[in-house]
Amino acid sequence: MQRILPYGLGLTFLMLLASFVSPPKVGPDFGAKFIEANRLMEERFWTQAIKEWTALLQADPNNANINYKIGYCILQTSSSKSDALAYLEAATARKISKNYDPFDPTEKYAPVEALFYLGMAEHLNYKLDEAIATYEKVKKSLNKKHQLYARAERQIEMCEEAKLQVTNPQEYVITNVGPVINGVTSDFGPVLTIDEATMFFTSRRLRPDSTNSQILDFETNEFKEDVYVSFRDEENQWTSPELLNLNSDDHDATIGVSPDGQTLFIYRDSLGDGRILYSRLIGETWSDPAKLGSDINSEFWETHATITADGNTLYFVSNRPGGYGGRDIYRCVKLPNGEWSRALNVGPTINTKYDEDSPFLAPDGKSLYFASQGHKSMGGFDLFSSRQGSDGEWSTPENLGYPLNTVDDEFSFQPMADGRRAYYSSQKDGGYGLKDIYLVDMPKQQESQLAVLKGFIIGEEGVELPSDLKVMVTNMKTGERAEYRPRSRDGGYLAVLNLCTNYHLDYFQGRDVIKQDDIQVPCDNFFLELEREVYLLPLITTDSVAVEETVEETYVPVTIPEEPAAEEPKEEKKDLGYDPNDPSKTQFLETLGYAEFSRYFLYDSKDFTAQEAQFQDFLGYVRNIVDKRGKVIIIVEASASTVPSSRFKSNQELAEWRNRVATELLTNELSRLGLKKGVHFTFGTPLNLVQGKNYENDAEVNKAIYEQFQYIKIKVEG
Repeated sequence: MQRILPYGLGLTFLMLLASFVSPPKVGPDFGAKFIEANRLMEERFWTQAIKEWTALLQADPNNANINYKIGYCILQTSSSKSDALAYLEAATARKISKNYDPFDPTEKYAPVEALFYLGMAEHLNYKLDEAIATYEKVKKSLNKKHQLYARAERQIEMCEEAKLQVTNPQEYVITNVGPVINGVTSDFGPVLTIDEATMFFTSRRLRPDSTNSQILDFETNEFKEDVYVSFRDEENQWTSPELLNLNSDDHDATIGVSPDGQTLFIYRDSLGDGRILYSRLIGETWSDPAKLGSDINSEFWETHATITADGNTLYFVSNRPGGYGGRDIYRCVKLPNGEWSRALNVGPTINTKYDEDSPFLAPDGKSLYFASQGHKSMGGFDLFSSRQGSDGEWSTPENLGYPLNTVDDEFSFQPMADGRRAYYSSQKDGGYGLKDIYLVDMPKQQESQLAVLKGFIIGEEGVELPSDLKVMVTNMKTGERAEYRPRSRDGGYLAVLNLCTNYHLDYFQGRDVIKQDDIQVPCDNFFLELEREVYLLPLITTDSVAVEETVEETYVPVTIPEEPAAEEPKEEKKDLGYDPNDPSKTQFLETLGYAEFSRYFLYDSKDFTAQEAQFQDFLGYVRNIVDKRGKVIIIVEASASTVPSSRFKSNQELAEWRNRVATELLTNELSRLGLKKGVHFTFGTPLNLVQGKNYENDAEVNKAIYEQFQYIKIKVEG
């Protein structure tokens, strides 16, 4: 029934109502400012657009359209997204426009899309039940073919997951790394060496020399991204961050680092053309960043890269066509020639129809941590983990849980070697800036089953180490090799080792082996840190270096008496080396259970036979080790020089042939001695090398140079 107001009261009410609904005086330039604010939105200059819309809102506070546009812009920024809620509530408090025109300055109402973004703002403020109800309104207001309909369904799924995660929080201890690293601007993307001694990260701070004061990101109105580094001091505190020399006037961001901290992967972007570059530490200076090879970088958008501890497998992110969604994770392996293979999508177990990003591998190479908008996300990008099985397949990703994950975006989770600690960046209340870097302790996480070797080459005080030092670490089970170069800063290098495995270390200066060593990693079922120190006394920066013995591993308690008793000489592996007068050599270390045979092929010499005296002696040594230890591992290394061969298509084929002949010959001879393959002896991964100076039609003149790289070496260890 229609109600009729008394005349006087009704007139008064109508006059008051007119005073509220009559259009405000917005000024003659309102339309021009409206158009300019719209243009800033189209060009994605969100911060500037918010400023313009806010000024217009002061002239017309009840304008639902302007409230909507401010709320929408806030949601597009990387910070303070939760502030959008008040504006979107105001935008949807009035009726929704069915004929919305975003470019019409006289439009006073918000579009139906405003409900969707209201749901997002409620979601970001942990008003999860309200967000679900709002998304249901969106679905009722839209046709199922509308692009926001499916998104609303997905948002409801994430709200339900958020409710589950928030009510079942994980036992994480999350600690801000402090004001030395984190400033008032955004600091994020931490990547660390496996010993946690060096942290590289991305910052939007003003450079110490202010050279970036005019280099702004117009989208956010912040300084562009730069790469910084901080080191732990003797008191285990982070030092003041240093700006790396590799930064440009574009965005430069940390995305990955090799375990030893000497190869850094960065993301560089100038105009949306994101690409993955790498830089190597040469002395104390970083090389000019260069693009990764193969098809890692494309005409599309590449954002992130991570590498295995052995440096042989690379995972990266790209939005190239042919994937499962927007951004996918891809994989490359290093080929024998040192180049990267073609990229291969890691598959639908990891990748979804949504975006994946920021993959990080655990040091064991078997656990993958990454960010995804898919899977069971509780909002935006969440952090997930997946484990690679013995069949090479990845397990179903698991959400790392609340409070590590939030209803907003989380990226860049880098686990440490022990498996119970990690670093990541997040925007949390009580931080020092917009985004801060945090340390995460995960007491319930299973500890890693691996070892980290912290090696140091120590020279004479005040004298720089030679620049051509390197350490070759060989896995005696598999024959796999990895090369490490000590840092000029402190002579340190880092290597990831497997438990219950023996390793052989060759220390090189140039091409000369100046020291050999062995490490027996215990079979303990927990994480280990080992140390090795090699002293160069006195340090000679020519071709010869005198080397003292290494110290014991740190996990073995060692008591050093003031006057140590004289020790009996210990057996020590030696480099058999090249001698044209003695091309075949052996060594037998009975107490170590080790034997080695080497055969160099002199000019015009191609073959060797089992009847050679040195080889027969070697067979006797192998039989001796088997008798005492039950079983041996055999590594066959074959090498060819760069001199072309008339018998083989390539030098690589020659090296492989030499390896195959030596393996067959040794197998036959050991079988003749009653030893069974697989029972008494097994072969590790064969090593086939092509080495030496480039060929210049000088084979006869420089035969002694080429002969050094034409050999077969057989190493046996019980």
